[in-house]
Amino acid sequence: MNLAEALALLQSAGAQVSHRELGRLTTETELQALGLDSVQLIEMIAVAEHAIGQRLPDEAFGRVRTVGELCEVLMAAAPERQAGAR
Repeated sequence: MNLAEALALLQSAGAQVSHRELGRLTTETELQALGLDSVQLIEMIAVAEHAIGQRLPDEAFGRVRTVGELCEVLMAAAPERQAGAR
């Protein structure tokens, strides 16, 4: 999984759980700026986890503040997809 794929996945997951378009996500977008409540944010992460077939490490979420940081967690959790895409 590369950065563009991770951004697209989060864009789709966010729209799915919020039932609205979130606007263009960038790596600098603050998670709080997405307009999702805490349950929707957890649901967005769950959708992303399901899409990559991996559970993301809980300890990573204490330090994640931006979409880019969440993308990094997603990309790290899907190393076999990264290798398969090359």
